Amino acid sequence: MEKQKKIAIITGANSGVGYAVAQRLLELEREGITIVMACRNHNRAHAAREQLLVQFPFASIDIVLVDVGSIKSVFSFSQAILDQYTQVDYLFCNAGILSALGIDWYKTIKLLFTHPINLLERSDATIQNVGEINEDGMGKVFAANVFGHYVMMREFEGLLSASGDGRVIWTSSITAENDIFDIDDWQGIKSPVPYESSKWACDLVGIAMNDQFIQRGRQITSYTTSPGVVATSIGDLPRWITAARTLIHYTFRILGVQSQNITAYNGALADVFVALQPLGVLNYMFRYLSLSDRMGNAFVEPQTLDSYEPLVAEKLIQKCEIVYLAHKRNASKNA
Repeated sequence: MEKQKKIAIITGANSGVGYAVAQRLLELEREGITIVMACRNHNRAHAAREQLLVQFPFASIDIVLVDVGSIKSVFSFSQAILDQYTQVDYLFCNAGILSALGIDWYKTIKLLFTHPINLLERSDATIQNVGEINEDGMGKVFAANVFGHYVMMREFEGLLSASGDGRVIWTSSITAENDIFDIDDWQGIKSPVPYESSKWACDLVGIAMNDQFIQRGRQITSYTTSPGVVATSIGDLPRWITAARTLIHYTFRILGVQSQNITAYNGALADVFVALQPLGVLNYMFRYLSLSDRMGNAFVEPQTLDSYEPLVAEKLIQKCEIVYLAHKRNASKNA
């Protein structure tokens, strides 16, 4: 009897870290896994799928379209997955947005001379859009980076538990910290750094959901990871800025700054690590970091999140759950 393939759903799989997660899974699992590319743009997803098939002709790759920032789209996507698959082994909550208006050049120059590593690791010099609301009335960045994935996770609980070892992997960031998140502004609408706020929310949800799964008797674990510094186009900044930063990233990596992964392939290592390692090796209270040595060899290191606050995490989940259930009721009425 043929062994059932594992199912891995990867949001934002057509580029960057999501694409690299697919690459690494296919390298390690080969014919034993089906990759579900959960992408917003069909043409880009199709082109990425063709690229993967050139590298892995044996690969089983499906495309299911979704806009993680739209509740209607996420529910439609979730129903398509529920109709097509009997289990989900891995849910990679990877897709995300950083809504940028440009660069604060004064701050850039200041950081270059005072905190050059912060300039490379953080988005302090990036002017982020503040107060953006999506069509559902939610904070735009929070909806795409956190809530859309929360809805998927809740909708797929049965499928994840059915695998016997379902895992949810949240792509956070090394820039995510407790002091930039305010539970009274949990959607980051007022925050000057909604991206970082949303990524700390990923950490809170990613860790706290483990207790929720245990209470509900679900065979699911949830982890939070960071891809380190990857030279991607997130933020839609001009190409020359990305290119210039990339050169500086290489320089600092040679100097021993291990966060400078630069390539998405290196940045994806932590995601795949927590997906494939035995449960006994992992601790869901850690954030797992993708890092690279001077020569560009990637490795994974756990990071203790000392400022994690369980009560804040519980409140955040309660708020997400209330909104999720309200939208689910509306979706049922309109079905």
